[in-house]
Amino acid sequence: MASNINPVNIDITYPIAGQDNDTKGFRDNFTSIKNNFSTAAKEITAIQTILSTTPTVVAVPVSSSASGIAGQIAYSSSYLYVCIGNNNWIRVSASNSF
Repeated sequence: MASNINPVNIDITYPIAGQDNDTKGFRDNFTSIKNNFSTAAKEITAIQTILSTTPTVVAVPVSSSASGIAGQIAYSSSYLYVCIGNNNWIRVSASNSF
């Protein structure tokens, strides 16, 4: 998921110390920062929603032909199973190092 936050529209050099800075510059920067925070909040909420609905670890026993949906993970004492499509599991030896 690509972010829609636009840091380019924030002037990081503003305000300039020791100068009389235009209040419009403050308003523009504040608005840009506020909009980026609002965008970030929406993106974080979307990610949290996805994570809260992601399939969880399923109970064992499971095999390469067990029912399941993509994204589910199962395990046994010797293998880790990852469902890569509906009822389509791949098996990885639990002794493999990642």
